Amino acid sequence: MFDDYEIDNIIHAGLVFIIYLFIVIALYFFLSVPLDYLFNTFSAGSVGTAAAGPMSWLLPGIRWGLNVVFALGIAYPVTWFVFWVFSKEPDFNIFRR
Repeated sequence: MFDDYEIDNIIHAGLVFIIYLFIVIALYFFLSVPLDYLFNTFSAGSVGTAAAGPMSWLLPGIRWGLNVVFALGIAYPVTWFVFWVFSKEPDFNIFRR
């Protein structure tokens, strides 16, 4: 659908980039607190002795994984924007004869 659509204006690309970053950062701040409460509830709940061990080492990994997902959600567009800006180098077509 968007295969033939190319952003060729730095102002348009910058606005898309800023809006996307705002949305991702807002999602992180709005979702991190409820997810922390949810994981604290899981870790504090009485799950019995059979599941207490795996729960204590599994939940920090899940929290770390969610932080990595949010970090990659921010790092990918930053990398795209930097590479996009520097890929538009001028070409003077000066050849040696």
